Amino acid sequence: MITLTEMAPGRDDEFAAMLDEYRAAGELDVYRGHHAIAWQGYGPFYELMSRMKKGGYPTPDIVPMDSYFIEENSRIVGELYLRHRLSPSLESVGGHIGYKVRPSCRNRGIATAALRLGLQLAGAFGIEQALITCDDSNAASARVIEKCGGVRISDARNHHGVERRYHVAIQSACKPK
Repeated sequence: MITLTEMAPGRDDEFAAMLDEYRAAGELDVYRGHHAIAWQGYGPFYELMSRMKKGGYPTPDIVPMDSYFIEENSRIVGELYLRHRLSPSLESVGGHIGYKVRPSCRNRGIATAALRLGLQLAGAFGIEQALITCDDSNAASARVIEKCGGVRISDARNHHGVERRYHVAIQSACKPK
C-alpha cells in the first residue's frame, strides 16, 4: 500500500539509501537549486524542508509547501511536495505538486498512487484545479499525470528545456477508480 508520510527527523539512513540509488542511476539532477543540499544528507535537507514549510525561505518567492515521503510498506520509495499556492514562476514550472520515485521502484504504479493522494491533499487545501508540470522528455511522468486526469494545457520553456503544463480537476481526479 502506498502512503504519504510527512517528512520528520530520524530517516537519515533510509534517505541515504535513496540518494545512493539516484547516484548509481546517474540521476544527479534530481536534487537541484535549493534542494541540492540533499546531497549533503537528510539532516540539512530536512532542515531546509522544515524552513520552507511556511514559505518565504530561502528566498521571498518560496510559497508555503508540505513535504512528504512516498512510502510502500513503511519504506521510503520517493517524495512528494505540495505547494499551497502558486508563485509566478511556479505558474510555468513546478506547479502545485512535484514528486519523484527512486529508480528501483519505478513502473509499478507508485507515482500514480502518490499523485492521487497528493491531489486529495490539494483538495483539502481548497485547490480546485491543480497545475502539475513535468519535463517534456519525461514521458513516464506525463503518463502518470494523464492517468490522474491531467489535461495538457501548454508548454513552457525553462533553463532545462521544455516543461509540459497540465491542469487536473481535483474533484474528478479524486474519485475512486
